[in-house]
Amino acid sequence: MNRIINPKFGTIKLDDMRLFAAVAQLSSFTKAGRALDVPKQTLSRRIAALEHSLGAQLIQRTTRSMQLTDVGVSFAARCADVVLRADEAIRAATDTSDEPKGRLRVSADPVFGEAFVSGIVVDYANRYPEVELDVVLTRRHVDLVEEGFDVAFRVGGEDRAGISSTKLMPARVQYCASPEYVERFGAPVEPNDLADHSCILVLSDGTPSRWPFKSPGGLAMISVTGRLRFTSFSMAHAAALAGLGIAIFPEFKCANDIAANRLIPVLNDWCVDVGTVSIVHATQPFLAPRVRKFLELATSNFAD
Repeated sequence: MNRIINPKFGTIKLDDMRLFAAVAQLSSFTKAGRALDVPKQTLSRRIAALEHSLGAQLIQRTTRSMQLTDVGVSFAARCADVVLRADEAIRAATDTSDEPKGRLRVSADPVFGEAFVSGIVVDYANRYPEVELDVVLTRRHVDLVEEGFDVAFRVGGEDRAGISSTKLMPARVQYCASPEYVERFGAPVEPNDLADHSCILVLSDGTPSRWPFKSPGGLAMISVTGRLRFTSFSMAHAAALAGLGIAIFPEFKCANDIAANRLIPVLNDWCVDVGTVSIVHATQPFLAPRVRKFLELATSNFAD
């Protein structure tokens, strides 16, 4: 049986960590026992032995319910990660076909996802029909390990332990308006001129909107106001095309419109880079074929 030996805690069985992760996820000894085909009494005894080895209480039990302790919550997340990595390593070592299989979970920002990730996902799905795909577009940075995502696209990457990051492209912003708007109201020459213009705002939480601009110190954040306020870049984009004001977009969102003269760039001398777009994944010694192939396809796509 697989074991993890720690001088402080003694021998911890990997299978016991797997059992505890299942109990924590299902919040029930009975449900976990059924899912794992392990008798409830055996499950309870194994978890008690795990607690004894650790010298810490993981679960508070009553006759009718169970609840994880604070230590149990933290340990459950790490157990799930250890078990996942062990399973991936076993699959990587035994899957000689190297054919991607299983479920792949991907996360991306909605604007970036619709612009770039859709094509990658469709291409990947056509190439590897035995992989199930869950794609979640959200402005929130998901926790790869705790929420069970395999890869995520990030603006700015992710600099923390246990996460690997590959840069894909620069992340630039562009200020633009329709030709009709510029003809009627003129174009701002410097950021302070925006006080005399209608700005189209994208807000996530109702806080005042500030746009980034170049400055002698490197970066200046200037407050802007406008009568049109959205939580969607798509709606802001439609409003800008309709000549309702000046908007700020990721460069990839408006590049085609600028090339077709549907939008005109303004304040070009003040535009800034806000970092890079990266693809991130949990650092693992063995990447499952389904994850590795997606990373290869994504990096190849952006290199082209």
